[in-house]
Amino acid sequence: MTGITLSKPSQVRSDSPPRVSAAGRVVPTLMVSITEVEDTPANSRLSEDERVPATLISTIVHTTALLLLAFFALPEGGGTDDELTARQGPASSVVILQTLDTRDDQRFDSDAMSDQPIAVSILTQVSMATPAPVMKQEKAEDVPLELQQYLAGAGSASVEPQPLVCLPGSGGLSRRTPEGRLEYGAKYGATKESEKAVDAALAWLAAHQRGNGSWSFDLELAPCNGACRHSKKKGTESPTPVTGATGLALLAFLGAGHTQHHEGPYQETVRRGIYFLRDIAGEAGAGLDWQQGSMYGHGIALMALSEALAMGSRERIDDTDLHRLVSRGVSFSCNAQHENGSWGYVPGSPGDMTVSAWQVLSLIAAKKNRVDIHTNTLSDAKAFALSTCEEGDFWFGYKGPPGEETTTAIGLALMLYLGQSMEYTPFYNALTELADRGPKLTNVYHDYYATLALHHSRHHGWDEWNSKLREHLIRTQATKGHEAGSWHFSDRWGDVGGRLYTTAMCAMTLEIYYRYMPLYGEVEEFPL
Repeated sequence: MTGITLSKPSQVRSDSPPRVSAAGRVVPTLMVSITEVEDTPANSRLSEDERVPATLISTIVHTTALLLLAFFALPEGGGTDDELTARQGPASSVVILQTLDTRDDQRFDSDAMSDQPIAVSILTQVSMATPAPVMKQEKAEDVPLELQQYLAGAGSASVEPQPLVCLPGSGGLSRRTPEGRLEYGAKYGATKESEKAVDAALAWLAAHQRGNGSWSFDLELAPCNGACRHSKKKGTESPTPVTGATGLALLAFLGAGHTQHHEGPYQETVRRGIYFLRDIAGEAGAGLDWQQGSMYGHGIALMALSEALAMGSRERIDDTDLHRLVSRGVSFSCNAQHENGSWGYVPGSPGDMTVSAWQVLSLIAAKKNRVDIHTNTLSDAKAFALSTCEEGDFWFGYKGPPGEETTTAIGLALMLYLGQSMEYTPFYNALTELADRGPKLTNVYHDYYATLALHHSRHHGWDEWNSKLREHLIRTQATKGHEAGSWHFSDRWGDVGGRLYTTAMCAMTLEIYYRYMPLYGEVEEFPL
């Protein structure tokens, strides 16, 4: 059809607009064809009709277009009652549109829905017939860097799984018994000769206990009165506190299973040493202080008391007095830590690897007695240890890079105590390099900590390391005169602490087989 067909005016009501239905087609009152409009007679008559001005023609065309758009835009079955109303007036035509609610658009807009907050109801308890395994997600900062790299695949090709697991009761003292010395000595590499060397060393230490129950690095004092050579170095600036000497001697006796509670040849020796540390403890606002001039003294004394408490607990002895001493000593240690995680010679001062090591080991020993430790103390200590080496190389320094052999041995042992995984290849490689370098033989400080690290990790180089060091110590122990049973090697630390320091450290090195249960090892049987 051409032209415009217009219904009779009498049939058009201005108050009856056409209704738009979402379910049906739109049938406008006016139907317009845009072809050949100018050539029709109807067009001429329309333009001459004053009731239908030219502006109305434009209105009708645009209204029709809007109706068609509404027809395609409205969804089927939407159930809406929205209307479009057109009115014709005497001079102009007004089109009134009822605005659609924007929320209706969003009901069908998946992108808009995804941006809207929704309420989620979480059930705190869910009962399931067959629960599926769930992997716990941890915050990235709580996951060790090496584990993040492993999970992300960074360097995963170089990670070699070790046939070792963290053992239950790891690092414990339960094998410090006559039976444990026999069983675990044979298992990990002790010999009859090495055990005789331990007994001789303990006899020498007992003979050098002073009348008040203490020990001293100064062998010019009674009861030795200078009968032994190599007392502590004269004129040294390094403090040699009596609490440190007493703590070292006690650790050697405790390592072989001698306690103040268990009957034996050194029960009274140990008891007197513990009583001395109890009586000399200094009252401080932050706890009990055994410094006597250096945090070395405090850390070593606290470690001895903590191990004595643990061994008594193993025998079901409730020593509340000793527990109080340890607890208050721990409080002092935590408060003495520098903000960078280290301990110095003076409480609160920035420290180094050697002083910090004794504090860490004493706190870990106390923790086994369920003594509370400040939340971040050990994690901060681990951060300090890692700050002394270049990233990822485990070559530890004294206060920072570059690394040194002795401080690296200390650092590797500490990292095991502080939870470092054996499955991280760079760390295992650092232990391998330590074993390959071999014991220093005259540097007792290095060899003591290196032996701890290799024993706790059950490193594949243990047998060779142990054989070389064990035979050296058996061979070099003094066998004559007042020095019989003791050792001394002239080196950086041996000259400061003298013969008493060297003897206690060598005795503990030869006790390693049963002194501590390894932190890692092979599991032969899995209990059901």
